Amino acid sequence: MDGTFLEIVTEDGSRRLSVGQDPLTVGRHPSNKIVLADDQSSRFHCVIERTPNGIWVRDLDSRNGTKVNGKLIKKSLLISGDLVTIGLVEIKLNAPAPRPALVSAPEYEPEPLEEFDVLEELPPDPKADGEADALDDQTYDEQLRAMADSLPDKSLKETDITLINARGGIAHSQKDEARKQAGEVVQSFRLLLLICCRLKATDIHVEPKNEGYHVRIRVDGTMVDAVRLSKEIGIRLCALVKVLSDIDIAQRNIVQEGHFTSRVPGRQINYRISFTPSMFGQKLVIRVLDTATTPMHVWDLGMPEWMARQIEAGIKAEAGMLLVCGPTGSGKTTSLYACVRSIDTGQRNVVTIEDPVEIQIEGITQIPVNEAQGNTFPVLLRSLLRQDPDAIMVGEVRDPETARIAMQSAITGHLVFSTIHSRDTIGTIFRLLDLGIEPYLVAQGLHIVLAQRLVRVLCPFCKKPVRPTPEQVKKIGPLGRQTREVCVPTGCARCLNTGYAGRRAVYELLVMNPLLREVIQKAPTPNDIRIAMSDAKFVTLIQSANELIAQGVTSFEEAERAVGA
Repeated sequence: MDGTFLEIVTEDGSRRLSVGQDPLTVGRHPSNKIVLADDQSSRFHCVIERTPNGIWVRDLDSRNGTKVNGKLIKKSLLISGDLVTIGLVEIKLNAPAPRPALVSAPEYEPEPLEEFDVLEELPPDPKADGEADALDDQTYDEQLRAMADSLPDKSLKETDITLINARGGIAHSQKDEARKQAGEVVQSFRLLLLICCRLKATDIHVEPKNEGYHVRIRVDGTMVDAVRLSKEIGIRLCALVKVLSDIDIAQRNIVQEGHFTSRVPGRQINYRISFTPSMFGQKLVIRVLDTATTPMHVWDLGMPEWMARQIEAGIKAEAGMLLVCGPTGSGKTTSLYACVRSIDTGQRNVVTIEDPVEIQIEGITQIPVNEAQGNTFPVLLRSLLRQDPDAIMVGEVRDPETARIAMQSAITGHLVFSTIHSRDTIGTIFRLLDLGIEPYLVAQGLHIVLAQRLVRVLCPFCKKPVRPTPEQVKKIGPLGRQTREVCVPTGCARCLNTGYAGRRAVYELLVMNPLLREVIQKAPTPNDIRIAMSDAKFVTLIQSANELIAQGVTSFEEAERAVGA
């Protein structure tokens, strides 16, 4: 390195940070390279990056803006001594080199904001040139390594991953750094797990095809191609997973399930394994259960403060039901776990019934459903009521019997948490009534309904601001009149050319009130319920998504995909 560094001055003091080849994102979100505790900064405020033509700072559509030497900028070249101001934080660039000769080049001049043109990209990554042509010449191991190296998060390394089999024994430790010791397939599998950790992926799919194996990973809810394997390597990879999961490797035409874990510095990651027969062999799906990507408490869910306070009050109540609704893959279980973790387990007896138990939580009793042995949701729930519980979590309300027992528990002094498949909060009330639950039970037992969807967040490195169309302004509603820019995805190496990096939930919260309870007992219509809620603060899913669009967090296309028009 050339000795270039940033001097970051906050109310708590100052520190230095070297400027390397990796971009330095700045903001309040913990995933940033420079995390600020200043309320005047945005979650993703700006990015400072070294390019072939110098060091540049670009504002990421922050709400209070980024200043360089006291002037608001959208993008600016930095020279030694320049001062970047973000709220009360000052970042000074110290560089031994003079201003580059190309500073006046027109392609790097920031466009005037009034023109509403797409703000220009950062200069392209020189590593990207020629990669597409060379891809076919790379081995599968080299392709995986190239993908891992292209990702911005470098905190975890391949050799940090220790594989632990289903019996708890170390299969391949981080001491096996030599490729000869660990084996080629093991090293490639570690690389695949490393990519999942860096991308916060939730699933790995190893799909047998006529010509070989196709490996894809699910990132932010979307499938992304990872690598293609020959039949020999694919079979060896599946055999390795079976050995780790203590599954019979001789069977190839039946459904097989298992699990294994890996250990990385500071935590353990669990993996659920499923083999299912397909036309060309068994398809392997690995579910990644990483607690590092899981919100620990209600306040970590990223919902508006007033919603979090309402839910927190509901969690402290002695009785009542809290339901989280939405389609499959909308993050209901994650929110439910966050609510359960927020309970004071030292003073309250908390028991869960789950199918299956995905994440183990210390301090509570977790019971798995086993229908083969007769341990169904209704049977376990009835038995559970004799275990003196204060709070009960039922993984899902699937049938009338489970719904009725859970609702009766909520009106007899128990705090009940569960999920249900319905479109929104008002639809949840009618879903319970359709299950045959008596209206008085719904009115008296139901306390809070939380509806949610997951929308992908635009990549902070490549998103582009554009002028919204009149139709888009109309869709945003009242916020549209104040929205001069919206952002669209473009795609870069850091986001695997998807244009998105990470996900964020949008919420709709319904809290019961006396008038609403009265209306529910009288065969209501959806309009009757809306009228009963007119005096309460109520933000729909679409309104929540529109706020993220106006803030430049997500795009119109993504919001409509997740929430609907």
